[in-house]
Amino acid sequence: MARRRLSEAIRWQIIGMHATGASFKAIGRQLGYHYTVISRLVRKHRQTGAVKDRPQSGRPRVTSEREDRAFLRIIRREPFSTSTVLKRAWLPNRHLSTRTVRNRLKAAGMAARRVIKRPRLTDDHKRRRLAWCLARQRWNLRTWRRIHWSDESRFLLHVTDGRLRVWRHRNTAYTPRNIKQTVPFGGGSVMVWGCISHDCKLDLVTVRGNLTGDQYMRHVLEPVVVTHFDNRPLATRPVYMDDNARPHRSRAVVDYLQNNAVTTLPWPAMSPDLNPLEHVWDILGRRIQALQPPVQTLRELEAALHREWLQVTREQIRRLTGGMRRRVDAVIRARGGFTRY
Repeated sequence: MARRRLSEAIRWQIIGMHATGASFKAIGRQLGYHYTVISRLVRKHRQTGAVKDRPQSGRPRVTSEREDRAFLRIIRREPFSTSTVLKRAWLPNRHLSTRTVRNRLKAAGMAARRVIKRPRLTDDHKRRRLAWCLARQRWNLRTWRRIHWSDESRFLLHVTDGRLRVWRHRNTAYTPRNIKQTVPFGGGSVMVWGCISHDCKLDLVTVRGNLTGDQYMRHVLEPVVVTHFDNRPLATRPVYMDDNARPHRSRAVVDYLQNNAVTTLPWPAMSPDLNPLEHVWDILGRRIQALQPPVQTLRELEAALHREWLQVTREQIRRLTGGMRRRVDAVIRARGGFTRY
């Protein structure tokens, strides 16, 4: 049983009662404490003139500063390890609790946070990304605004966020209201193609099935891209950007673009952070998930995507395309590595 702590008011009351001549046992009987508690308090008051508890050293640390530094080196090598794994890797022959591990993590200013996911970059990818950005480091907005950024994205009907959390009481994990229901493969998906530039936004195109080179030409390039580019004077025609997906780099597609005088922008592999359209897909995904009532069928999802695409404003797009110099500079600072975009 935990001992009852004496409040400061009670402590001064005890000192006052003792000053009037009351004995330790009499004070203890009246206030409900053992007489030894009363005697220790009175003795402390005589020695220090105070009744507050003196600072205590607390429980001694079970690890030294040298061992704590070794622990931080392990964290830098294995940042994805759990506290249990870290405990075994740190001092395997020492009896430590996971609480000790978490205390050292907290003292070092570390906390479990959301993991950022990025495409895997090889040394060759980094070199190509760096070379691409260095070649375009001095491009100004007048040059960047000619680029037409394109991409495809697939949207699931039912999105399950792996970071989802639920507020619940203990032992209520299987209560129906605390369960997030899922369906296989997200209940189906809709793939769309889009294209933006600093000054315009082309029509959103729904891609039926898997995208092939022939489908890319017949449903995207011919009716949307080439038609849009033909409306521009040859001297000021835009530059078309698409990534290195197989349908985009098939021989038929390359020949078709050349025959229609469509200039393309060479693209370094594994570089979604350099394409501002990726952020537009994120905007669409958030808006679709926020719809009330939520979409229930693939037809509703497709209609919602086209509707929300029209709601993306020019100001939103210009904030993204106008920041290309910052994206390029970020890749250069990272020597071709990961960036915050």
